[in-house]
Amino acid sequence: MSSPFANLPDMAQAKAVPFTYRVPEHDLSEFRDLLKLSKIGPPTYWNQRKDNQFGVSHQWLSAAKDTWLNEFSWRAHEERINAVPNFKISVHDPDNGQQLDIHFAALFSKKPDAIPLLFLHGFPSSFMEFIPIMEQLTKKYTPDTLPYHVIVPSLPDYGLSVRATRDTEMTVSQAARIMHLLMLELGFGDSGYVVQGGDLGSMLARTMAVEFDECKAFHVNMLVLNPGDAVSPTAPVTAEEQAALDRTRRWQETGFAYALEHGTRPSTVGLAMSSSPLALLAWIGEKLCEWVDPRAPFSLDTILATVTFYWFTNTFPSSLYHAELVKKVMAGETLPISKVKPMGYSLYAHDLAILPRAWAEELYPNLKLFKFHAEGGHFASLEQPKAFLEDVEQFVELSRQLF
Repeated sequence: MSSPFANLPDMAQAKAVPFTYRVPEHDLSEFRDLLKLSKIGPPTYWNQRKDNQFGVSHQWLSAAKDTWLNEFSWRAHEERINAVPNFKISVHDPDNGQQLDIHFAALFSKKPDAIPLLFLHGFPSSFMEFIPIMEQLTKKYTPDTLPYHVIVPSLPDYGLSVRATRDTEMTVSQAARIMHLLMLELGFGDSGYVVQGGDLGSMLARTMAVEFDECKAFHVNMLVLNPGDAVSPTAPVTAEEQAALDRTRRWQETGFAYALEHGTRPSTVGLAMSSSPLALLAWIGEKLCEWVDPRAPFSLDTILATVTFYWFTNTFPSSLYHAELVKKVMAGETLPISKVKPMGYSLYAHDLAILPRAWAEELYPNLKLFKFHAEGGHFASLEQPKAFLEDVEQFVELSRQLF
């Protein structure tokens, strides 16, 4: 592996194996045949609306299919993936005796005081969400000056990590434990680590901060009221925050149906969406189109890359363990969050769920960093990578005294 950031620290030298990702040509050919033969349903009142009120439009899906077949280059995205160091490592989970092969990308520092920093993606995303962050870091630092060991895994049952469960349901608690074990296997048990996450990754980060002493601090870019949380009715909310709250309320009324399907019928939706590339594009593409700041939508190439990765890794059917979260929310159960360890929160105004500053400060006395961003949505590290990285770096420096 040619990257100067690929040299593992001594404590992990014998454990992680360099990995290069390449989809076999046969799989690419089969994918193109399936995509070519995938039918698009007839025009209807709902799918011809230009406001996308009822989901992706017939026109968008038709144009996206044509681009996917005739212009999109998966090999170009593979090159970008493999331009950063990738590894596989075997992680032993003592709770169930499983030996799990976990994939992660990483940038390793040569600094003796480098802080281990774990980035956790969400749904419908992958470790690719953080490649722009890794690219920024390699331009900003050398291995001799990088202040962090940057670890970017494929979550359990996602992407290039092993399917950990077939006979039992993956849970947030189990996935958090596996990510913690990954950091221990890499030799970061003595030093401890900082974890960052959005979407499902934020739930894992919160859980890790509660469950594991080695998790010294956590930063999230999605935060919501827990069931039972109450804030002072006089807590001030800015006009920008109120506009964001209004947007999230409208989304809950019109865009939450997918989560109910995931939470109550993960088998059906998993099998249905994995049967056709076009079905998968419609389901995931809807989120990648709607969950971003509408003033700066993703390019079609970015959307197609995300969906293509899900397709080739056969990720979608096993990625629905956040169904457990939906069940908990519907049952009014509280999600775990540490109110002791240092916490950072970056609020992006066009995210799906937000917590105004005054509410966050009232609920979490351990909140050490709060940043409001008028630009950006649910996929902050992809939408606003420069601002996102600045927040994370500032938070890690605020937490450095813990190491």
